[in-house]
Amino acid sequence: MDIIYREVKSKNELESLFRLRHKIYSEDQDLRSMISSDLDFEINNFDLNAIHFGAFDAEKPIAYIRIICDSKTIFTAWVEELISENKIILNAINEIFPLQIYYPNKVWITDFLKGFKESKVGEVGKLAIAKDYRNAGEVLDNLISSLIAYLKEVQNFKAAFGLCTKKLARYYRKFGFKIAENSESFCYKDLPEAVIVLFEK
Repeated sequence: MDIIYREVKSKNELESLFRLRHKIYSEDQDLRSMISSDLDFEINNFDLNAIHFGAFDAEKPIAYIRIICDSKTIFTAWVEELISENKIILNAINEIFPLQIYYPNKVWITDFLKGFKESKVGEVGKLAIAKDYRNAGEVLDNLISSLIAYLKEVQNFKAAFGLCTKKLARYYRKFGFKIAENSESFCYKDLPEAVIVLFEK
């Protein structure tokens, strides 16, 4: 397989990855409730301030992950165009990161984010991998390791954090992620039990 792991290079690529994301989330009973669009591609407010990263088998998009930032990115204009062209209405939100919505202890989250106030950080999420590329975990391994290298070497991130299941938290350990200090596992609505994981440069 000639698979390349990289940031998105065009609006068309970004749309194709949003379509992949929608397809994968709609096929998973646990994730279906997180789909935010009635269209056949999945897009939400947090995509506006995100870095979009994918895996491509030749030109075919096969995996996706995003990193939400606290301000606009080089991808913002493409997301805005897709929203406008498809007449998508997004409900206003006050939160910068999804974990501010999902994590029940708002005091802990506020203190956690304050610790990164002067640093470049982001929330990793919306992992999606096409069914045909999940065997043996090779694509997942390469996607995560490529993303971390990209965040450290290209984007100069100080840290990245995210929400995931306990099983995935154990898996992410090999990439340097750990459960955030003094955080607790939690459940949000009907989603599986989750934890906050953190990677620091």
